[in-house]
Amino acid sequence: MIAVSASLFYLANGQRASAQDPHLKIGYLMDSLKVERWQTDLDTFQKRAKELGADVLVETAEGDDDLQLQQSQKLMDSGAKVLVLVPHDTDKAARIVNAAKARHVPVLCYERLVPNSDVDFFVGTNAEVIGELQASTLTRLAPKGSYVLIGGSPADSNARVLRNGQMRVLKPLVDRGNIKIVSDGWAKDWDPAEAYALMSRAIDETKGDITAVVASNDGTAGGAIQALEEHKLAGKVLVSGQDADLAAIIRVLDGTQTMTVYKPIGLQARSAAEAAVSLAAGTPIKNAVTISNETKTVQAIFLSPVVVTKDNVKQTVIKDGFQNLETIQKSLPKEKWPN
Repeated sequence: MIAVSASLFYLANGQRASAQDPHLKIGYLMDSLKVERWQTDLDTFQKRAKELGADVLVETAEGDDDLQLQQSQKLMDSGAKVLVLVPHDTDKAARIVNAAKARHVPVLCYERLVPNSDVDFFVGTNAEVIGELQASTLTRLAPKGSYVLIGGSPADSNARVLRNGQMRVLKPLVDRGNIKIVSDGWAKDWDPAEAYALMSRAIDETKGDITAVVASNDGTAGGAIQALEEHKLAGKVLVSGQDADLAAIIRVLDGTQTMTVYKPIGLQARSAAEAAVSLAAGTPIKNAVTISNETKTVQAIFLSPVVVTKDNVKQTVIKDGFQNLETIQKSLPKEKWPN
């Protein structure tokens, strides 16, 4: 899987012509908007689609797979010429893809690829690479010790791919006896409360003898850190994350979270909007790469993830406008402001 620079990504001639169609509708199926980043994705996608002359019809299922299937039918009944899908359970979401294909409506998977289905396109980041970045950042700082693994939702194929990337780094160290995995769990629906419970149990079982926590996103990192704080271990135990949420950036600068992974969400969402318009218009998307969803080779656009630590907050998420410097400064004492 190859990361694609946005400067190389453009759509074939004809996209602007499609944008002139006042009836062009894009159906956007969200799993949930409870996590900060998803609202950012949606807002940016809608803005770019509007610039291209398309209307975006949005439905949010809040983790209900059957409802999301019903919503897909509703969007197609409303005239959506393409579906952009952020699935909850990636396996069950194959039903949505099948329903769309029966009505000749292309499906673009956003961030979460639906396996074993006839998906038309994927836009996102390489989850395995993100898992490798999380684990390698922690193991560089602590090549020996006791590690806790907190995965994301077991219903999300991305969570499993993340774990594969994490274990690619961790397994050789485990095999050599340098690292011991003392707890390994999964947080249903990426719920911070589930991560808190997993972390609390791990602390009790190990009597607090924990070196690092490989948390798969910032929500699970936040739940884990809450448990660590209650046992006066926050800042002493390394913790990874993903998404560069505001709360996570503040924790990184405060010293309770070691790192997060920033995905250029603005660029990703704009690229997805452009690809969706092109799919709706039936025009080819140039400079796409490919990814396998186990039964099919799917065209894709990948964006490169970036490790964010306290040393590069200003040069990454603030520079890109993803997070606001003044907001961060209001939440921290001056000595912890980003340099």
